[in-house]
Amino acid sequence: MIKAVNLAQESTSFQSKPEKKKKAKEETRILPNTAKTRLKQGFQKTSSAFIDYPVKGLKGDINSDFYEFLTMGIVPYLAGSAMFMFVFNCVNKHLDANSQKAASKFGKKMALGVVLYGVLKNLSKNLVTKPIKMATGVDTEMPYQNKVYPLPKEAGDAATIEPQYQQRKIFDSKEFYRKDLLDRAYFDTVAKKLGLGENLNDSVSETSPIIQNIIATSNTAKSLASFSWAGVGVALAMQDSWIDFFDSISNRKHYAVKTDEKFASKVKGKLKTFGENTMDVSKTFVKSLGRSCKSLWNGNPADKGFMRHSGKAFVGFAAALTTLLTANTIIRAKNMAQSKNKNTIDKTKESTVI
Repeated sequence: MIKAVNLAQESTSFQSKPEKKKKAKEETRILPNTAKTRLKQGFQKTSSAFIDYPVKGLKGDINSDFYEFLTMGIVPYLAGSAMFMFVFNCVNKHLDANSQKAASKFGKKMALGVVLYGVLKNLSKNLVTKPIKMATGVDTEMPYQNKVYPLPKEAGDAATIEPQYQQRKIFDSKEFYRKDLLDRAYFDTVAKKLGLGENLNDSVSETSPIIQNIIATSNTAKSLASFSWAGVGVALAMQDSWIDFFDSISNRKHYAVKTDEKFASKVKGKLKTFGENTMDVSKTFVKSLGRSCKSLWNGNPADKGFMRHSGKAFVGFAAALTTLLTANTIIRAKNMAQSKNKNTIDKTKESTVI
């Protein structure tokens, strides 16, 4: 016997009758590719990966899908980073005084290395995606919010469907990217930038194979380039120029509460002290970062031969790799466009039909 499922919910309709237009934020839609959007998407994906998706998976929820499985990949990455920091910074108290000082210094560098690894790994992707977008018109990082309707968990009148939202990118998939969310003008712009011409009869079909090629080559470029720059981040963290920054954190001011001081005065005083500490630590961080970059580039005066110039080699390798991989993506896309033009009949010239 098949039981009826009630889908007559206000937020769900499969009929063609006109409805009130829903708020844009509730629909599947392209989002502006800004720092604010990336932060919001990152926060939602991270919080869901730690809280919602593991619970659904352990319960055997019928609505657990591959997107959630992939999103949970961030959990071991962050948990492993936190454990790495813990191992190098929380066992120092069991060492003797001299070893404790050395271990503390190294542990702080390792913790900073984990942070700079993640920061440079993500920021360096822009060194690939931005030039590709300028040259081809394809923004491989274009975000969108996907609205999905999960399967009902109950049968009959008790069944309800609450829409869920996934934070994705238009070009997540090479074969099945969301071209349905892109208008004709977008493909016209891509065709023009690639050199296919303007006012094409079907710019979607003409550009799709080239866009798929861009997705494949740029994904490889982003992966290789980002890991090379992540390594540079770790190398920066290992420089001795960060001592002042670590000292500014250890020696930050603490607000001294006065006897019989009122609550409002305490809050005001603590906020002022927090602001001063934040300003001092921020300034010291910027100065230490500048000195560490200079130190990595110039090398240790005590070193000789390759080791003296290893920092330059490391940064140069990352820059060269990023440039070559980005250029490869752009050149391949342009060559595909030229090849298409050569194989297209010029309708302005006379031709004989056999």
